[in-house]
Amino acid sequence: MSKASKKVLVTGGNKGIGKAICQALLEKYPDVHVILGSRDLSRGEAASKDICAAVPGSESRLDVMEIDVSSDASVESAESSMEGQLYGIVNNAGIGFGNTFKETVNTNYFGMRRVNKAFSKYLQRPGGRIVNIASASGPMFVNGLQSGDLKDKLSYPKSNFDDEKEIDTIAESFFDQLDYGNDAYGLSKALVNAYTAIHAEKETDFIINSCTPGFIDTDITRGMGASNPPSKGAVCPVHLLMSDEIGQQPTGWFYGSDAVRSPLHCYRDPGSPAYDGP
Repeated sequence: MSKASKKVLVTGGNKGIGKAICQALLEKYPDVHVILGSRDLSRGEAASKDICAAVPGSESRLDVMEIDVSSDASVESAESSMEGQLYGIVNNAGIGFGNTFKETVNTNYFGMRRVNKAFSKYLQRPGGRIVNIASASGPMFVNGLQSGDLKDKLSYPKSNFDDEKEIDTIAESFFDQLDYGNDAYGLSKALVNAYTAIHAEKETDFIINSCTPGFIDTDITRGMGASNPPSKGAVCPVHLLMSDEIGQQPTGWFYGSDAVRSPLHCYRDPGSPAYDGP
């Protein structure tokens, strides 16, 4: 174990954006120790070797943790191996298109909930940070909803939810839908954003935000025309995790890939003015 002062858990760290986040943290911040979470331990260890080769001298600042965020038992087992204090949690693990609503929401939304519930007790108080990886698909999903209760709630969660359990109820209400289309993914990320806003209101000791990493060439987007490398997708998550500026901002916001605040109810183009609404 290294003497690095800031320990960060990154779920889904064995490939794509998660792996790029782990590598960027080790490259740019010598005081960071990364716990690379991976559903498959052997893949996590292979990713760790790749990162250590790319960042010489980082071996003492990188550990691998076996964790499947879709499984209560796996998250509980991972939590039992945790030692010391965490500076941050990056909830990156997730699945993409072509899965059922239940599979997608269980992994992308409830998986994040499991991790935060299990590991928040290790976060430093005050100032511990949580970054929830969402997607532009979240605001796009909300924008596509017909006007009504669900659209209002997901657009402005702080005005419409009293606690996270109300968001859980909405999430579970979609479990019986059998559609394998893109709506399941968009819904799951809209739920992530709504939960982020409410969680931040309840846990005022922490700095909690969500973001879209951008349209990045990963397993999820392969064949869809994405060309940006995973390293570009790591930029905003790392900024939210490490920036002093973010520590001075209100918490519970959703950020675009350009690290600028964005709305929950419609897509904001990177480079356009920051959202300044409720």
